Amino acid sequence: MKKLILLTAIGIVLIANFTPISYLLDEGYAYTNYNGKFKFKEEGSGHDFKMAKTLYKWYLESHPDDAKIDPKLYRTFKIKLWHFWEWRAMIFDKERYQLPYRPPQVKK
Repeated sequence: MKKLILLTAIGIVLIANFTPISYLLDEGYAYTNYNGKFKFKEEGSGHDFKMAKTLYKWYLESHPDDAKIDPKLYRTFKIKLWHFWEWRAMIFDKERYQLPYRPPQVKK
């Protein structure tokens, strides 16, 4: 019985990570700089982490003062380890998860 439960749990995790289910449950990824003047949200169709890095590089080149103060890119999404359908992304796309966290700024 324990073996059946374990195999079922492993099957659910694999199905959730390697099928379109993970994309349906995905909350999205968003990034910002230290002062919130640069913002980027991955919304599909080419808007991925690679594009975020490229646009941020261009932003820093056109805003050298911001680059001097804090050139880091921050993620505004929390890492939720209990979201087992995101484990594949956490393993294979780990660069985005290694960015420092900065809470998203709320518009007033």
